[in-house]
Amino acid sequence: MAALILPGKRASLRKVMVLSIDGTPHSLIRQRMAANPDSIWHTLTDQAPLHRIRSSRPEVSSVAWASYLTGTTPSHHGIFGFAERTLNPFRLYYPNGSHLRAPTLFERVHEAGGTVVSLNVPATSPAKPLQGVVVGGFLLPRLKGNVQPPYLGAELEQAGYVVDTDPGVAHRDRAVFYQSLVEAHDARVAAGLRFVHEVDWDLFHLHLMETDRLYHFYWGEPDWQDRFDQFLDRVEHTVAQFAAIARDKGAALVLLSDHGFTRSRRILFVNAVLRKTGLLRFQPGQVPSLETIDPSSKAYALPPGRIFLNLRGREPMGSVAPGQDAEQLLASLQALFSDLKDNLTGDTLIDEVVRPAQVDRGPFQQEASDLLLHAKDGIDLKADFSAEQILDTPSILVGTHTYLNAFFHVSNATAPTWTDDEGDVAAAGRFVASLLNLA
Repeated sequence: MAALILPGKRASLRKVMVLSIDGTPHSLIRQRMAANPDSIWHTLTDQAPLHRIRSSRPEVSSVAWASYLTGTTPSHHGIFGFAERTLNPFRLYYPNGSHLRAPTLFERVHEAGGTVVSLNVPATSPAKPLQGVVVGGFLLPRLKGNVQPPYLGAELEQAGYVVDTDPGVAHRDRAVFYQSLVEAHDARVAAGLRFVHEVDWDLFHLHLMETDRLYHFYWGEPDWQDRFDQFLDRVEHTVAQFAAIARDKGAALVLLSDHGFTRSRRILFVNAVLRKTGLLRFQPGQVPSLETIDPSSKAYALPPGRIFLNLRGREPMGSVAPGQDAEQLLASLQALFSDLKDNLTGDTLIDEVVRPAQVDRGPFQQEASDLLLHAKDGIDLKADFSAEQILDTPSILVGTHTYLNAFFHVSNATAPTWTDDEGDVAAAGRFVASLLNLA
């Protein structure tokens, strides 16, 4: 088939194919390898190591993939969490690719005269008009206005391509939601198989988001174990298909995830803790939200576990004086959350409470939260403003992210020499840049 996109001037670029499998743990791949001697992972790991790597902090997809794409940390690329706030007006927004303030791998390939195929990669919405094909990913759920060249949008929609499945369906009918995952995966793979051949690319990246959804809603559920495994069989078949194509095209093959996963033991509502201790109040008669925080409040949280002081001179109705008052409140909050225990088990819930600006120094560090909670594995941090109870046990959203236990693998090229947990998702992005021969 004739190439859809003509190549640019890119003599120095090396061909690289990336297949990202959202949320897939290193340990889960190892478990599946042990259960299936014919798994594609055996073929791949006979050639090069399967590295265990770290995620970003916080370990959410929007931050992790922004870190991968830019090879940097939040204080350098400007995305710090799943939700952010503007100060004037004071309200929430959900960051996407337009909020990134560091160049991505795709933009760097384009600037070098190369051609990209980017399908469904988080933090790339709205799609930018780069040389090649770009279909934006999470968080923007629609195709319209999110495909370059734009005419491909109607073709993809007709073929059943969706940017993301609707997690709300899982709360109503898990069987219907599971089927939507299968259909979304198959349509995404079909698009990948189309453009991997139609486009003369330098960097090809296909992102599988459906695994993250699978893990969130079916992880550790006995009644769903067979279908859980069947879906991962489907994913492994996809890996085998694209590994063969990469080999045939002489491309380096990169496989990775952005974070690990585990069974969610407890949900911790951070703003409920602040409400119970009197540090967060809402205006009388108003529905709890960022916009209805009472000026007397001392602190509030944004998801997943990012705590902001209501700091005078920064927040619109700041009540906490900078300097000694702020420092005392920060110390009190660190002690409060460090000592927080599960009322059912007596176990502590938080592994560490850090001050992001002290550990991630970059041009945008002043935009970071004042405190960041690092939860114990299995503790799912939420920041619902309306939550009144501090803890709950999950029943539908049964899987949660982990900071450790993501994976990274390179075939058809020299692999990194990382030990387990030495590399992270940002280092993975820098390594892909080196494979591409980007300066």
